[in-house]
Amino acid sequence: QNETGATSCRDCEQGHYCEPGASAPLPCGAGTYSDKTNLDSAGGCEGCPEGHACTTGSVAPVACRSGTFASGSRNAECEPCKAGEYQNATGAASCVACGLGSFCPVGASLELPAACGPGTYANITDGDGIPDCFDCPAGSSCSGGAAPPAECSPGSVAATPGLAKCERCEPGTSSGAGSASCSECAAGTYAANPGQGQCVPCPYPLSSERGAVICSFCQKDFYLLKSADPAEVFSSPTDYCKACPPYADCATSNTTLESIGIPRDYWRASLLTTEIHKCDASDHCSGSGGATETSRRRLAASGGAGPGCDLGHTGPLCEWCVSDEQYFSRAERGCVDCPTTGRFGILAGVVVVLAGTGLVLYRVLARAEAWGRLRARLDICESQVGFQPKFKILVSFYQIAATLGPVYGVRLHEDFTRWTDFIDAISFDLLGLTYPDACIGSMAERLLLAGLWPIASIMLGGAAIACYALAEWLLSGRADSLRREFVRATLRHLLYWAILVAYLVLPSVSRSIFKARQCESFNVDDFTGDRR
Repeated sequence: QNETGATSCRDCEQGHYCEPGASAPLPCGAGTYSDKTNLDSAGGCEGCPEGHACTTGSVAPVACRSGTFASGSRNAECEPCKAGEYQNATGAASCVACGLGSFCPVGASLELPAACGPGTYANITDGDGIPDCFDCPAGSSCSGGAAPPAECSPGSVAATPGLAKCERCEPGTSSGAGSASCSECAAGTYAANPGQGQCVPCPYPLSSERGAVICSFCQKDFYLLKSADPAEVFSSPTDYCKACPPYADCATSNTTLESIGIPRDYWRASLLTTEIHKCDASDHCSGSGGATETSRRRLAASGGAGPGCDLGHTGPLCEWCVSDEQYFSRAERGCVDCPTTGRFGILAGVVVVLAGTGLVLYRVLARAEAWGRLRARLDICESQVGFQPKFKILVSFYQIAATLGPVYGVRLHEDFTRWTDFIDAISFDLLGLTYPDACIGSMAERLLLAGLWPIASIMLGGAAIACYALAEWLLSGRADSLRREFVRATLRHLLYWAILVAYLVLPSVSRSIFKARQCESFNVDDFTGDRR
């Protein structure tokens, strides 16, 4: 009661308390409030709740406005959010940290967008509330403003820091997410379009080099049949890529028909064929080795055979010699020097010596008594056994077996030829046995000599028989009346000699002539089917 002479006391006011005997109400302290009128002490005032402020004598707590906060209770006033924080609600007990790339000054009630330029981004807000802008890291792009870095998508890259957008990878390369550089496609894969996230494996049986935009050649163990537009090869790979042929080497990719590897001791007629032959008679097939110097005449005779021989050798299966002074020897399995022409003189001398020796032996033995007895016994044995028919049968078998293939073109079963192959080693071709035919000259000259030497042999032998008969007649002192009978006997001897030579030699010689005319053909072009 604040008046004198009062008969009663007044109620205490809200926001205040009145102690006993109080002449005036006392306000609740800062940070407390009261909406009651019967408080008798300060302890009756209630503490201001969290998120609110209570000034002195407050009747009710006042909620903090946006941009401010009041943590805990009994707050006399609300505090503004510090720089880098904001609060957009009222009655808040705390502020929220400003997001990356946003701007929050003191007392901010909203996140304000940062002002970073393209290629940069705002990092964590500093103490002054203004975010710092940093260069966008490699592998990401930054459009500016408050946007955070965006990782580059697969197929695009940001090679350096500070880029506003990612660049697409070029064809032949690829990249994963967040990449700073494009990677070349590995061998056997390709990337045809820009911006590919990964390289695509080549379709079977194609392959490619590193960084390829298309698969245009064949993989290992295949070869490219013919050159074509890469797009055409890619669209029809099985039409162009073929399996490596037998005996060939396609151990690396990008093998073509021309570059097929040929192992040593094998040969092919040209770079346009897959027909590969084993060199059975020659040790000088170099396989994929380079071409050698080639005699024009020999090369023409070999049909323009391709490379694949050691130096000094050329032609089919490397069985021709580059030098005209050499011939191919099957015994030596290579080219050897031609013998000198003096061999003919030596041969003639040997024949004369043998003939003379035979004549002397015949004359000596004819006069010997022991020879007469031996001859009589042989005649008896021959009459009983019949050596002459058996010898004729043996020779006839040889003549038939030796000429069936070369002369008549008959091919026998291998079970039969397996035990008759030795006949090929038997030959009465005296010219071929004494002097290599490749050293004589052209094919026409060799055939002429091969066909005429038996006739020359018959004539020379006949001349020798006639001379011997004439000498024997003159030395015997026979009368002229017996001359006709002697001439007839000599003619019989000449006929016998001619028949014997023809019977023994001509089948072998004819076989040699026919074999010389037989040609083995080789495929030289797989596309045209041309054979030579």
